[in-house]
Amino acid sequence: VGANAYLGIDAILPAVETGADVVITGRVADPSLFLAPIVNQFGWARDDWAKLGQGTLVGHLMECGMQITGGYFADPGRKHVPRPAECGYPIAAIDPDGGAEITKLETAGGMVNMATVKEQLMYEVHDPTRYLTPDVTADFSTARLNESGQDRVRVASAGGTERPKQLKVTVGFDGGLLGEAGVSYAGVNAAARARLAADILRQRFDDVPGMAGQYRVDLIGLNSVHGTAKPDAEGESQDVRVRAAMRSMDRDMIETMLWEVEAMLCCGPAGGGGYRGQITPGVVTHSTMIDRDAISPSVKVYEA
Repeated sequence: VGANAYLGIDAILPAVETGADVVITGRVADPSLFLAPIVNQFGWARDDWAKLGQGTLVGHLMECGMQITGGYFADPGRKHVPRPAECGYPIAAIDPDGGAEITKLETAGGMVNMATVKEQLMYEVHDPTRYLTPDVTADFSTARLNESGQDRVRVASAGGTERPKQLKVTVGFDGGLLGEAGVSYAGVNAAARARLAADILRQRFDDVPGMAGQYRVDLIGLNSVHGTAKPDAEGESQDVRVRAAMRSMDRDMIETMLWEVEAMLCCGPAGGGGYRGQITPGVVTHSTMIDRDAISPSVKVYEA
């Protein structure tokens, strides 16, 4: 279906250097969106790995927007976020050496503190000493953080070494069709009725030639995330949704699955309702590496 290499500042800087008001990219590494204007502003060398590593840290902290100002952070009774419905985007005031102060507008909700910054620092990081990007192998293990005021955190001292010789490529393949359907049970004994519905569906699916082992059935509200790894919570839920899903190249088979779920409304346990089903085309992805020299980015400038 398609393939996208994760490009870096080498692809973005030529556009920034034209003085363009807006730069629209294809697939690029998230921190590179911030690193390119930083490098352009301060004139950093493309092989100043220490500064590029620090700039990548700033980009990494900023890349998910309000995640660093309280988004994806709140946990009632554990981690309070003020005015979460009004969280604002972060602001980074960057020094010529790459050090930065992360803050937000005083009038915006949310917050910037050591906790929000630390969580974003470790977000999607496997090895803090070798955070691979197209621009640098960043080292976040040396980073230093300190609160410099209300809703202000300074970040500095990240490092870096030579950039990887290869680029990551994500390849998309035709994933066939994804079918999904569900029906809900509520009230007294809802969990037991939902379990019975799931058992009936599994038996009926297995009776369809070729369907056995191709589907999954979850009980949303009971075990859709943890499955059998964790016992059901104490106290039976009175609001459970039975969800069935499968991926297949055979549309007829998926339609059969949807019909069987819809049949729970009159041919299953008592009190089922709220049926909804859909079939959507899918793409499956595989990531690999490609030599940097095999990719030649280009820039087009449009005036309006």
